[in-house]
Formats: sequence, structure tokens, C-alpha cells
Amino acid sequence: MTAQTSGLRVLPLLTAWAVTGLLSVSSLPAAAAQMDDHEPPPEPEGGVSQGDLDASIHVWDVTDNIIDLGQNEDEDDVVVLETDLLFASNAWELTNRASARITELIEEIPEGASVEVQGHTDSRPVDEARYGFDNQELSENRAQAVAEVLEEGRSDLSLDVEGFGASEPAVTEDPDDPSTYADNRRVEIRYS
Repeated sequence: MTAQTSGLRVLPLLTAWAVTGLLSVSSLPAAAAQMDDHEPPPEPEGGVSQGDLDASIHVWDVTDNIIDLGQNEDEDDVVVLETDLLFASNAWELTNRASARITELIEEIPEGASVEVQGHTDSRPVDEARYGFDNQELSENRAQAVAEVLEEGRSDLSLDVEGFGASEPAVTEDPDDPSTYADNRRVEIRYS
């Protein structure tokens, strides 16, 4: 009789576990729906959201910022190099990667061609007291740095190097749109 008594005790215990399990499983959809009804906590005032952080990250590749404008019948070919990715701010030393990309681009220039290398800046003045030069000199030095890469890779080219400072903007600058300033910071390689 001992065996039957212990079996009878186990049966209510198993029944209780089964009922508890069924109640738990049946309440999962209701709990999930209740969780879906809750909105995420509000962002703190003046804080930065994860969306802001994600939107602020951009990996720049110098190859995406070199534009070949092609040639019209009576116009020169123009390659525009965006200086923000070629040079540090207020500097004119090219990175090795930028030099390599420029070397690739000049392979398309016809042998013995006359090439103009033109440096340009935006209209925001350089702090001359801090750096010891102005936009004019910055544009000249950046054009010269690009010309040196051209000379190294293609000694057959006839080069004319000039800096224009902010005197020949590509676009009208808008204080509310920083990209307009960036568009004007460039070095152009022109050839026909």
C-alpha cells in the first residue's frame, strides 16, 4: 500500500505543475502585448539620442570625393579634389592615400599635356596670428602639394600651379549650410 500512497501524492503535484505551466504560457501573449504598449523612455532634455549618434558617424573614403567633370568640346577636363579629405585643416601635406589616388587619376591625362593645378579656399579667414599664413598662401601651398605628386608620377606634363584663395568660389556660401564652404575648399586639375 505504500507504493500506491506515494503515487497518489505525486499525481496532485504533477497536476499543480501542469496547471501552473499552462497559466504561465497562456499569459505570455498578454504580457508581450502589454510590453509593446509601453513607449521607450523619453530622451533626456538636451541629451543626444542613439539616432543622433548613429547619424553623426560617417566613414569617409577619399576615392568618393574626387570628381572628374569630363570635357565639353571647347573646355578643359577638370578633376576636382575636395581638400577636406586630402589635407588636415589649415595644412597642405597630402596623405599617402591621397597621393596614390591622385597618381591613379593622372594616368588618364594625355602625354605631354598642359595641366593647370589650381588651389581654392572658402571665404572664412585663416587666423594669421596663429598659423602665419592666409587663405591665399594656403591655396597656393595646397596646389603646389598636388603639383608635386603630378611631377613625380608624370614628368612629361607641363604644369602651371596657382592659388586663388577665396576669389573663385565654386558655390555661394551659406552660413546655415557648412557644405557650401566645403565645396569651395578644393584643388582643381585642369587639362585639355
